[in-house]
Amino acid sequence: MHDLIENLKDISDRINVAQKLSNYEEILKLDHNRKLVIDEIFAMGIKELSEENIENIKSIAEENEKMISEISIAGTKKSEMAHKKIKAIKGYRK
Repeated sequence: MHDLIENLKDISDRINVAQKLSNYEEILKLDHNRKLVIDEIFAMGIKELSEENIENIKSIAEENEKMISEISIAGTKKSEMAHKKIKAIKGYRK
């Protein structure tokens, strides 16, 4: 169980690095791996988790929730900027 928790921490750290680099493809790949590890942890049974493990999982989940929110906001802003540019180009062509 300890190895799975350490693997989860490592994936979370790698997601943070990928986020700083705006590497969304890597984030998605790592997030998929993170979900697989979490599934594996809970497949072993929640009774196998210590309080420390539960706190680590909770902390990682909170960090990932915040990260996904930030990525969503950034994606919306990029989409809005692209829409404005397309509109400006169309207006210029007329």
